[in-house]
Amino acid sequence: MFVSFFPRPRVFFISAVIWAALAMTLWYGFAKGIFGADEPDIIGVGAFWSTKALWFDVYYWTCVALFAGAWLMISPHPWALWSILGSALILFTTYFQVQVSVTINGWFGPFYDMVQRALGKPGAVTLPEFNGHLVTFASIALVAVVVGALARFFISHYVFRWRTAMNDYYVANWQKLRKIEGASQRIQEDTMRFATISENLGASFIDAVLTLIAFLPVLAKLSSVVTELPIVGVIPYPLVFAAVIWALFGTLVMATIGIRLPGIEFHNQRVEAGYRKELVQ
Repeated sequence: MFVSFFPRPRVFFISAVIWAALAMTLWYGFAKGIFGADEPDIIGVGAFWSTKALWFDVYYWTCVALFAGAWLMISPHPWALWSILGSALILFTTYFQVQVSVTINGWFGPFYDMVQRALGKPGAVTLPEFNGHLVTFASIALVAVVVGALARFFISHYVFRWRTAMNDYYVANWQKLRKIEGASQRIQEDTMRFATISENLGASFIDAVLTLIAFLPVLAKLSSVVTELPIVGVIPYPLVFAAVIWALFGTLVMATIGIRLPGIEFHNQRVEAGYRKELVQ
C-alpha cells in the first residue's frame, strides 16, 4: 500500500515526523515572532491574509519544499510529487479549514455581545452595525464553503492516484500474485476499499487532531475564567486538561472496541473467497 505511493515508506515517515518536530520547534521557539507577532487578532475574512497568517503559510511551504526536494534527490519515485506535495496540501487545507472554525468561533463573541446589548437596551444597536456582523459571517462562510469543496475535490483525486499506484504495483508483480487464489478480485476490491477508507477516515482523523490543537489556545485563554472542574477540583488550565483527557479517553475506548475488527474482516473475506471457490468447483 505504501511502497507503491511513497518513496521508502519506513524511512520516509520517520523522517517526516522528525522534520515536522524540528519545524514546529523552530516555529514556536523563534520564527513565529518574526512577522505579525504583535498584530491584533482580526475577526473576519481578513484574518486569512493577515501578516501573521501569510507568514505561517510561507514558513509552512518553505519547510515542505525543503523536505520534498531532499526526498526527490535522495530517492526518486514516480508518485513522489503526489505523495509528498499532495499530502502536504491536504494537511494545509485541513489546517486552513480548522482556522476557519476558529475565526467563526471568534466572531460569535462580539456578535452575541451585540445581540445582548440590543435586547437589553432598545436602540443601542443600529441596523448597519447588525448587518455588518452578518456580512462578516457571510464572507467567512463563503471562504469555508469554497475551500472545503476544493479540498474534498483534491482529496478524491489524491486517493484515486494512490489507488492507481497500488494497481500499477500489483500488476507489475503479477507473476507472483497470480498464484494466490482470487488475486484479481483482491487487487480490484482491496484497493477500492483502501481508497474509500483513506478518503473518509484519514481526512476525518487529520481534521480531528488539528481541531484539537487549534482550539487549545482558546481553551487555555478561557481557563483563566473557569479555574476548576467538577470532581477533579482546581488544576492549571482545566479546560485544556479536560479536552485532552477526553480526546485520549475516547480514542482509547474506540481503539479497544475496534482492535479486533480488521482481523474479523480479514477472516470473513477469506471464508467468502473459499466459498466462491467451492461454488466454482
